[in-house]
Amino acid sequence: MLELLGAKLYTGIVALSLLLFSSFQGNDPRLSAITVQKSENYLHLSGSLISAFDNDFPSIFSSGTPIPVHFMLQIRSGGKAVVQRRFTHTVSFDTATGVYELGKSGTGEVYRSDRVEDIIREVSRYRFGIPYQADWGSVSIKIDASLPRVNFEQLNKEVDLMVLWKHKIPSARTTADLRRAQ
Repeated sequence: MLELLGAKLYTGIVALSLLLFSSFQGNDPRLSAITVQKSENYLHLSGSLISAFDNDFPSIFSSGTPIPVHFMLQIRSGGKAVVQRRFTHTVSFDTATGVYELGKSGTGEVYRSDRVEDIIREVSRYRFGIPYQADWGSVSIKIDASLPRVNFEQLNKEVDLMVLWKHKIPSARTTADLRRAQ
């Protein structure tokens, strides 16, 4: 049991070390079009990150260090911001059990899997429910995604994860008329 735990931990550290001290490919992330649905009191916004977690991310997610992905939402009406919120999806990996966990702020959802491919698919999706006021009228909606700097304790090194997105901030925009039924 301890040998298995040690082997998993060692493998994660070696993979992360190779990634951080060698060249990386990087990704060209983009956000899909924003889907807007309206209920009586809420706007439901959904979409996904595309090509954001290819290449080096399986190693990053397997490091044992929690990896946050931030989504910044801005809704503007009449030239002024009426909503500004940040939502975070955080991927964690338990090196002892080999299970990934994804927590999504805003919804409270928690997703678990022992397959990194499942976690990548889920961390790429977002769905936010935002209370709105019909008197906002026509609104413009913008969503950006970003990655933070993360300290990898195993290596005693802080890394700006945006380098893995070639410092590109994926963004999507749309408009919606809140006076009309949808």
